[in-house]
Amino acid sequence: MNNLQPLRPLGKTGVAVPLIGYGTAPLGREQVTRTHAVRCLNYAIDCGITFLDTSPDYGSEPHVGVVMRRRRDEVFLATKINRRSRMGVMDDLQQSLDRLETDYLDLIQLDSVHMSSDLDLALASDGAIAALEEARERGLVKYIGITGHARPEVVADAITRYPFDTVLVALGMADRLVANPETTLLPVASRLNVGVIAMKTLGPDCFQPHDLALRYAVRQPEVSIAVVGLESPAQIDEIVETATSFRPLIEEDVLFSDRAVIPL
Repeated sequence: MNNLQPLRPLGKTGVAVPLIGYGTAPLGREQVTRTHAVRCLNYAIDCGITFLDTSPDYGSEPHVGVVMRRRRDEVFLATKINRRSRMGVMDDLQQSLDRLETDYLDLIQLDSVHMSSDLDLALASDGAIAALEEARERGLVKYIGITGHARPEVVADAITRYPFDTVLVALGMADRLVANPETTLLPVASRLNVGVIAMKTLGPDCFQPHDLALRYAVRQPEVSIAVVGLESPAQIDEIVETATSFRPLIEEDVLFSDRAVIPL
């Protein structure tokens, strides 16, 4: 197995993670066969991509489960929960565990929190977080995180109100101009030592080269890992090459990214 360097600490978890994680949403598409998905996952793990991020909504959990039968100890496994109230959380969590063919998760994430009202419900005494804490006490999950695609200020508020271990946030070149998580979320996460997982890092195809887009997303010292959706061994090779030859952005790169975020 290769070891993707540099490893970074995932906030206060004490876990060191590679620069790249596998976003498994592309593997859940209807046209993707089990054989192809399993081949991609095994190949990625062999290449050192040992952080796997999935969700019940992706359709990829059963594919990941096949690989977990013999490689569970090699990976950091993350999935998500969509409920805001406590009711049904344990059932949903158990279904994910069954599909993933494991008896525990490294990370469970309260998914897509975009409104303060959602956060209030989840943090109430009968909210989803209470159920996830119970799951942690029972050894079903190790860490509890939160995700948000569009409202980083809501997620920033969330991590001040509850000691989430991680936050998964959209952090591409365009996000800097729209939601600006660099100023609304990252400083708060750094102060509280919350592990930052970047997603949507490559952006649309107009953001080229992908090397620059990825380097932009992980240039912030607060970012622990970038989760990238990967569909084929060829894409895995490309992203591994980017990660193994990673270098920080220089001034010329930053100027280029400023021009590149909006296509002409």
